[in-house]
Amino acid sequence: MLKITLKNGKEYTALDSTAVYPSGNPNARSRMEIHLPEDAMPVDTFAAIFADENATSEIRMTRTVDEDNPEKGQKAGDIIYDTLYKQYCIVTSVGKKRITNTNFSSGQVSDAMHLVVELEQRTYIEQQLAALGL
Repeated sequence: MLKITLKNGKEYTALDSTAVYPSGNPNARSRMEIHLPEDAMPVDTFAAIFADENATSEIRMTRTVDEDNPEKGQKAGDIIYDTLYKQYCIVTSVGKKRITNTNFSSGQVSDAMHLVVELEQRTYIEQQLAALGL
């Protein structure tokens, strides 16, 4: 299970399509896509949650072992990873998005609607200017 926790302490269960794309360059923005189920909340509520720059200044992603699919030697609820991302405050896109998945063992294609927000991280210089209040 993948959980997203914002700086304000609110938690959301995210889908496996959630991804982070680091730029590897302090002068270029890194990106993050957060996917939630379509029925998790209304789109306007979803947009308001991620429009709050203070809440998205720290985003924690925690993946735990699923109850119905534990690995050998693991128990349900064990933490696989817990990563903190900072300064992903710039919303570039928010709304519903159709996601197409392919089951590679059967070749079956399925479509699903997700709530998706795309965030970009402030560059190092932007972070320093924000710290100065500029």
